[in-house]
Amino acid sequence: MSNKWIDVASPQVPAATIAVDALRVRVQYVQQLLPLAAHEFKKDIEHVHQLRVACRRADATLKAFRPLLRKQGRCRSLQKWLRRIRRAAGPARDLDVLLMRLKGAQNDDSNRAHLIARLEQQRSAVQRRLVNVEAKAKSGKLERSLERCLVSFVEGKKTNANLTFGQFARASFKKAGRPIRRLAGTLDPTLEQLHRLRIASKRLRYSIEFFHSAFDSQLRTDLYPLVEKLQTRLGRINDHVTAQAFFRQLLLDMPMDSRAAYLARCIVEQQESAEQLREEFLDWWSPRRIASFESMLMTMSH
Repeated sequence: MSNKWIDVASPQVPAATIAVDALRVRVQYVQQLLPLAAHEFKKDIEHVHQLRVACRRADATLKAFRPLLRKQGRCRSLQKWLRRIRRAAGPARDLDVLLMRLKGAQNDDSNRAHLIARLEQQRSAVQRRLVNVEAKAKSGKLERSLERCLVSFVEGKKTNANLTFGQFARASFKKAGRPIRRLAGTLDPTLEQLHRLRIASKRLRYSIEFFHSAFDSQLRTDLYPLVEKLQTRLGRINDHVTAQAFFRQLLLDMPMDSRAAYLARCIVEQQESAEQLREEFLDWWSPRRIASFESMLMTMSH
């Protein structure tokens, strides 16, 4: 079983068995990446990005298989751990992306250099959160929370002994597709509505990674690439929205001088870039493509 795709040999395998195996693999990958993101991020900033994604996949796995739990409370600690790690990695990754864009710009303006310096200070500050959470995790608390959660899934095998992976996958995938079906055809969506569509597409993507073995191969070969492209395009828009949020926060603490004026222009530029990408997205996300997407999703959900 990989860190991304959950491959199941037969849809007749008990669903709870797959839940235990999948959650163990996903959380162990988080444990593997956490010290790299905390202490080796200067060598490779992708460690932080991979950790953030790994946390999302682990949390999505837990939520997807939650109906199989014997006792819901036993997994609450693990869910809190994953949320804590993700919240530590999130701002760090957002700042890494923003700093890469700013440093790659063909402009040696002193105001831009000052902005980069301020953001690098923020980046150092948020890194301490990752270091602190890693120190607590390596004490064994994260591992113990995982084992407690897995015990509840093992106990759930008795209650759900007759529930196969195939049965559970079909019911769960149908449920996962509902939010994106509601949002996909929104007319002239706002940036906020596109953000909700991005979240829904991410959840559907994870659901395909979990449950594809119970469906025709087209789910993975045809629908998944489209969902991936959808999420990528929406992610680019979100990068500019996130940049605006960082810039606005900095602006609150600045005197009204030339640097503040420069930052205000940056905020306007990020808004314009987000709107331009929104228009490009709507050209791509045409009624014809939406209809094709909805048709595939509906066909595979039944």
